[in-house]
Amino acid sequence: MEMNSLKQQVEEISGIPLTVMEMGMAEWESLAAKASEVANGTHNGLLRLENRYIWLWKRKSTSSVQILEADAASLTETEAKLIGLLIAGTRDAGKASPAKKDEESRSIELGVWIEECLDREDLHAAVPENMALKSRLQTPMLPLLVSWENRAGQGVAFSKLYKLLRSYFGGDLLLIPIKEDWMILVSEALLTDLREESEEGADNERDLLGALCQGLYELISNEWVGGGCHLAVHELISGDHHIARAALALRETLRIGHLFDVTEHIHLPWELQLERLVSSIPAEDRERFINETSGHQGIFADEEMRTTLETFFQMDCNVSETAKRLYIHRNTLMYRIDKIKQETGLDVRTFRDAVLINLELLLYKVTKRA
Repeated sequence: MEMNSLKQQVEEISGIPLTVMEMGMAEWESLAAKASEVANGTHNGLLRLENRYIWLWKRKSTSSVQILEADAASLTETEAKLIGLLIAGTRDAGKASPAKKDEESRSIELGVWIEECLDREDLHAAVPENMALKSRLQTPMLPLLVSWENRAGQGVAFSKLYKLLRSYFGGDLLLIPIKEDWMILVSEALLTDLREESEEGADNERDLLGALCQGLYELISNEWVGGGCHLAVHELISGDHHIARAALALRETLRIGHLFDVTEHIHLPWELQLERLVSSIPAEDRERFINETSGHQGIFADEEMRTTLETFFQMDCNVSETAKRLYIHRNTLMYRIDKIKQETGLDVRTFRDAVLINLELLLYKVTKRA
């Protein structure tokens, strides 16, 4: 029930005018401390402070609460306690268990807390003890982040996405809304099963995570047609004090991935290390480098040549594999490579020149799209 509806019903029953307010958590705790010194201080979220009664309605976030208050001269203490019971009963109505919140409300509460941590740049904060999900954040978990283009994800229901994710991962997980994005935390047990089915090794595990993300992206894209999404993954975290830092890292991975390659929808941090380094270069230094190599801009502005270079680097500078990926004849690719050398003086078939061209291409992208 909404607070204003509750206020109206209590006023009709009691005949006592009530005032709806919102206050900070610190102020509420200060009032509670003062009330504890007064006879009959608290009862069912009720505070008695000199000339007024205050009832707690609910915690709006980790930093604020909603309350109702009335003039203490207008009602007796017994009436105040009865109103407190009515408010408490209405607040808890419809819950399966008064002491247990449903999965969505618990996830929303955690998402609000994460966003507050990011706003104040407190990346190592531990989840508050009073949050119901804290106990489920103590084991190693794999964080992922799903973000929709053009706010298309705003129409996605928690229950539908949660059910879809459980069907994909086949086990326990947490789905946390953080503004327009969705953070997913999956138990490490899933990765343990995948590791047992494959060879050991860091590169192989990254391949497993890449395949996991690919399957998840395809599932979500097929379910919500018309709303393209982006997906990022993070390394395993252990302990709730890493969750805010992981959320920030996932957002940064999405930002960098989308900045450097707008056609990609799956962004893996270990594939964006060079891009992260380039994006950290001050804008003034980037512009100066671009100006010094301004004669190469025609190559990067040409979509066909830019795609050729991107594919060539993705294929580890392998001419045959690049030609196959681009569906062109090897001689056509060699013609393009020779044209790049003619216009830039750099031969991408050599290591040093390939590194320089790749850096110039990345700087061109971040400068044009930033």
